[in-house]
Amino acid sequence: MDPFYNTRGAEHLGTWVSKQISSPWYRIGRPSPVGPLLTAKLSGGFCGHNIIHVSRLPFEQTGKANWTALLAVLHKRRLLAARTPPLQPAIAEKTEGIYVVEIEGMPNIPVESPSWASLPTRPLVRHGSTACTVVSRATLITMLSLCNARCIFRHSGAAGHRAAYASYSGQWYIEWPLGGPAVVHFAAHDSHAMSSDVYPASFERRIDKCIQMTAGVIVAPEPATLKCAFPGRKPPGNWLLEHQIKGFPGAHGSRHLYNMMGGKVFEVDFLFARKVSWGEDIPQETVRLTLPSKEKDQNAVFFIPPDEQKILAHLMDCLPWSPLSWSIHRGLRDLLLAFSKPTMDKFRKGLAQVLRQNIKERPRELEIRGWEPEFARLNMPDIAYSSVMAGVGDSGDAVRIVTDAALLSWNGTSEALDETTFWREQLGPQSSWSDDEHLTPHMLIGLTKCFVLEWSIEFDYQIYHDLSTELLFG
Repeated sequence: MDPFYNTRGAEHLGTWVSKQISSPWYRIGRPSPVGPLLTAKLSGGFCGHNIIHVSRLPFEQTGKANWTALLAVLHKRRLLAARTPPLQPAIAEKTEGIYVVEIEGMPNIPVESPSWASLPTRPLVRHGSTACTVVSRATLITMLSLCNARCIFRHSGAAGHRAAYASYSGQWYIEWPLGGPAVVHFAAHDSHAMSSDVYPASFERRIDKCIQMTAGVIVAPEPATLKCAFPGRKPPGNWLLEHQIKGFPGAHGSRHLYNMMGGKVFEVDFLFARKVSWGEDIPQETVRLTLPSKEKDQNAVFFIPPDEQKILAHLMDCLPWSPLSWSIHRGLRDLLLAFSKPTMDKFRKGLAQVLRQNIKERPRELEIRGWEPEFARLNMPDIAYSSVMAGVGDSGDAVRIVTDAALLSWNGTSEALDETTFWREQLGPQSSWSDDEHLTPHMLIGLTKCFVLEWSIEFDYQIYHDLSTELLFG
């Protein structure tokens, strides 16, 4: 009997049914169905692509196999929503490397796209009622980071391990029963529809930057050589921050994850948190920061000497640009948020006003980028203002609004977004600043990257301890 008898059709494999190997009529046994070979690492990107365009909803025909849903929300090319007539349902037209997707007025039918048709294949594995591909834990962690995942449930006990992760593009579930294989499930969102989504169809994510932010490493754009990793969250007490050149190989925690992802730890500096003994003198001109600690409702106090202040300011300037919040190393987030908060609060209202004005004055540019016209004119300005003034949050939609509003003021290249000079300039003599003064584009981008940091989500960089080296992706 064929163990895959009910998993070979389009209902289960989606568009991948066309990739199956045909079997001659006289052959008794049939080969296993094939699926995609999914790989993701720091140097190789996701399936060989460092830049991935992510959508909130599937834009391809999906099957019951969960990996078909994932490949329908990850794309090699940008998807552009065409919201003006004439409209034709279920059409994806490739134009200059962009898939133009007709959305408004079409039924909720997935759009067929050949974006991953060229992937290498591998035999699928039958597990329960589904046909699974096999992924490494490094690939899984990369996919979670790419989709901006956060843990909402985790339990390890005598029966095994279970965890659930909410992400911008869907829900993830991990099951590893005692004595059984570890299995990953992914389900696309059922709370949105193509016909009512007011956001651009897709946005760009960079695999290397997602991995670095999850591992707590910031890399300055070339030709600069600064690569620096952050310490993890510390117990309550007093700590002195020390910059250790090429100190990451001696660190504990995210070093293992960075190695696993293909990173070169021996090239990375480390911000070491040294415990301050009772009665020990603190160097002069240090900045005192209060950070969350490992213990609930207790804080850790960090003292930042002048040289380390300059490094933190440089790292703030080198935060990578992203249109979506990060699944981020909590030590990195804690330290940079505490360091940047006084400056961010000083400029917060001015930033919010500029973004709101940008949207009001230039809605047509947002429409061209894929925003729904009425939403861009009536709702988007106030959402951008309120999000910046809130100071904290976890909405990926709000981050997409704010970052696109900030780009309206930017005339430089996309590569130049990864480095500003704003935060290093704040270390000089401080001058008073009023909300009526003009924010330069570099100031605007530097502050917006700090906003993305505020709205980023803590991610456990030691998640690999809960996973087997290989998992079934059903």
